Amino acid sequence: MNHPKYPRISILGCGWVGKPLAQHLLKAGYAVKGSRTTAEGVNEMNALGVQGCLVQLEEWRLTAPATFWDADVLIIDVPPRMHRGPQVFAHEMATLRDHLMQTSIRKVIFISSTSVYPNVNGTVDESCSQLQDTPNGQALLDAEQLLLNTAGMDTVVIRFGGLAGYNRFPATQARMDETNGLEMPVNLIHRDDCIGIITQVIQKDIWGEIFNACASAHPRKYDYLSVVADWYGLQRPARKDSEVVPWKIISNAKLKDMLGYSFLYDDPLQFFHSVAQEASEK
Repeated sequence: MNHPKYPRISILGCGWVGKPLAQHLLKAGYAVKGSRTTAEGVNEMNALGVQGCLVQLEEWRLTAPATFWDADVLIIDVPPRMHRGPQVFAHEMATLRDHLMQTSIRKVIFISSTSVYPNVNGTVDESCSQLQDTPNGQALLDAEQLLLNTAGMDTVVIRFGGLAGYNRFPATQARMDETNGLEMPVNLIHRDDCIGIITQVIQKDIWGEIFNACASAHPRKYDYLSVVADWYGLQRPARKDSEVVPWKIISNAKLKDMLGYSFLYDDPLQFFHSVAQEASEK
């Protein structure tokens, strides 16, 4: 019998965050299933020790083995693919929600983004009523509300800041040369903290909430990119005079207070400690 401390978990979308998350949860003692969209991806998950499942989510159709839904918690880490139009994601999430109601799963973690907030030239938190009206932001907001408002479903929405760490850095000279908005603050989160926060939600058994998740420190984009440039031996970005770009700072106070989470990398300028550690272990 599955111990209540270790609910069975299925992860829809084992990409850059989902795959290492599955490995982490498996190592922590959870029974984990992870979805991929190809047979090769399923084989990769199985090779990692995670039960791989071939799942394909489309606007009006969802194909997946019955075993994938034999879980207590579903983690949804499927971003909108906006090149297909903003309504496609809404239809996909509605199709998913309708199928979920036919399963025993009643707890959902939906991975969203702080891109739902507009640039207000100030700090925003989860109580912010002025939300983004871009197609991507609206698609995420619609999906959030669909799941949060589904009767009988306990949902947590985690709005991640910009994802960083490991191989996810703007580590090319072209990126340095093309950069604008160098004086604006950044809202970033290290992948290790993404995994830690999701794990904490499961362990704390907290549902029905929206959490902003990004590092507490918000250095200027110029300072962050300069550290990236120095690490990879690139030229630092050129400063531009009188550049005014709208900005925002994402507050993570609710997450730290309610979850009691302590960030592993609470300053984006520290992210390179993980890169150095990774390099030293090779």
